[in-house]
Amino acid sequence: MNNIEGVITVVISDREGLIITSESRGDAGDESVLGAIAAVIDSYIDRIKREFSEETNFFNILTVGNKKFAYCSMGLKSILLTISDLKVSDTELRVYSEHVAEKIELLLEGNDKISLEIPAILRLLAKTKDGKIPTGQFPLKLILTGDYKVGKTSLILKFIENLFKNSYQSTIGVEISQKILNLSENTKMDFAIWDIGGQITSMAPYRKRFYVGAHAAFIVIDRTREDHLKSIDVWYNDIKTHINANVSVIIIGNKSDLADEVVISEEDIKEIAEKNNFHYILTSAKTGENVDEA
Repeated sequence: MNNIEGVITVVISDREGLIITSESRGDAGDESVLGAIAAVIDSYIDRIKREFSEETNFFNILTVGNKKFAYCSMGLKSILLTISDLKVSDTELRVYSEHVAEKIELLLEGNDKISLEIPAILRLLAKTKDGKIPTGQFPLKLILTGDYKVGKTSLILKFIENLFKNSYQSTIGVEISQKILNLSENTKMDFAIWDIGGQITSMAPYRKRFYVGAHAAFIVIDRTREDHLKSIDVWYNDIKTHINANVSVIIIGNKSDLADEVVISEEDIKEIAEKNNFHYILTSAKTGENVDEA
């Protein structure tokens, strides 16, 4: 909801119109307003049953007075209703609604390992004219930084080959991997992933060459090592020193599968991320949790 300025209320209901949960800004959360919203949903449910009963996925926008009502479903368990003012574009509503509605379906199916982060590419698509992905093959250089033994190489191996190795071998300098991701039939993302060795002092003279041209930078930390919170600033300062252009920075809190050993909480990471305007995500290279999302 906070990703789109102009969104007033978000309601999740089942396909029969029973409200599961809702969230509103300001006075929109009053019981009288929610009662009116429930009435609108009730009136629309009959139309859904007539027009979309056989469809798993649908998206539809109604304009009523000075508000837009965007209905979206990406499965048979739920409907996402987003109410916004008129300045919110139909494209923004569709792109975000379809993404969030898909996550809702997964959660209702019992999948609790769902990242609630909005991917950067969705933010970009939401600002396009029609919300469609451009065609072609697009190269992207990603750099993974972080201290030794945080799991950078394991994350890359899991992402590219879906493998995990229990043995550890330190990366000296840099290792480069490639993965081509098909976003659609005519759109490919060509990822060049630079695994930067954790020897921050000894490799300092060479890192400018490693960083140049990066489109995004990941700072990986080991959530089982408390001192790694401090390493975020160290690596971010190193990145800023060697890259002139502003790049997106994402903190990866790795080794989330070691629940009994985790000493760095999500709140700890979130606080640093919000302070520096970073994104963050929690992962496990061993189980694959959120690796593709990262």
